[in-house]
Amino acid sequence: MNAFLEFVKNHKYTVLFVLIGLVLTILFFTIGFWRTLLLFVILALCFLIGYLLDQGGPEGIKEFFTKLFSKK
Repeated sequence: MNAFLEFVKNHKYTVLFVLIGLVLTILFFTIGFWRTLLLFVILALCFLIGYLLDQGGPEGIKEFFTKLFSKK
């Protein structure tokens, strides 16, 4: 068990991306490409909203969209 943890410590990004690839492959084969893509878009939007709420509350969301749609 100690050798496995040492391997994961030394190769953390390799292990992480292999796990991400595994999850993506399972999602592609079970729900399809477009549903998987939609799932990730929805997750990204929810993450963004949660992050903005954590950083500045409702004002953080308002400020983000004001900066996003300003004409500068």
